Amino acid sequence: MTNAIRFEMKGDVAELCLCAPERRNAIGSQEISLVKSAIDSIPDTCRLFVIRSEGPVFCAGANLKEITDGTMDGDDFQSMTNAIASLAMPSLAIVEGDVFGGGGELLFSCDFRLGVTGKHLKIPAAAVGLCYPVEGIQRMTQRLGSTLVRKLLLTTELVSFEELAQHNAFDWLVPSNEVKEESETLIARLVGLAPLSMAAMLAIIKSVEEDRFDRAGAQAIADACSQSEDLSEGLLAMREKRVPVFKRR
Repeated sequence: MTNAIRFEMKGDVAELCLCAPERRNAIGSQEISLVKSAIDSIPDTCRLFVIRSEGPVFCAGANLKEITDGTMDGDDFQSMTNAIASLAMPSLAIVEGDVFGGGGELLFSCDFRLGVTGKHLKIPAAAVGLCYPVEGIQRMTQRLGSTLVRKLLLTTELVSFEELAQHNAFDWLVPSNEVKEESETLIARLVGLAPLSMAAMLAIIKSVEEDRFDRAGAQAIADACSQSEDLSEGLLAMREKRVPVFKRR
């Protein structure tokens, strides 16, 4: 990894950190390649994907210099966020800074979002003549509704995380001095749940969101959970009043 991207496995958690605060964590072609390679390297045993960043800006989106000189285009950036959105395990964005442009697409490609109060999102695509990534518009509209997406994309206004949270853009919103404790608690909770069950329900939810729900296929996924050793372990642990030890089988 370059200094701009740090990726590591922390037990069952895959953590990706954007580490170029001097350029507001803008993502260029090299970073896109590294992020996609990191995702490809995640082992099947992983239970959670986390993305966070360093500095006052979570992500400023695509590197506009590379967009201008043709080194990369919006499709390249979209391929990266699609890879995140397609992960089989849950994904969590921990957003401690402001978000600009395609950083919003990175944010909404994750299943869960933990934000910090007092921060903002601004998408200035219309101010420079760009059309925001098509699937990014689709994802934002699904999550936020068309009224707020119109405001974000067509007025380029700076919108507070507090307003976004009112439209379900954030699952949790906390003061900056509480984000470390809140994120650690949340990660521990998600990692401690049954991975087969989590993956099954996430797959079904995504199939509904993407208008490809198949009743028989979804039932087969659910039945596999019902026949799993993890379910037996979960029920036994509940009776014995202890923490279950799930083995993903």
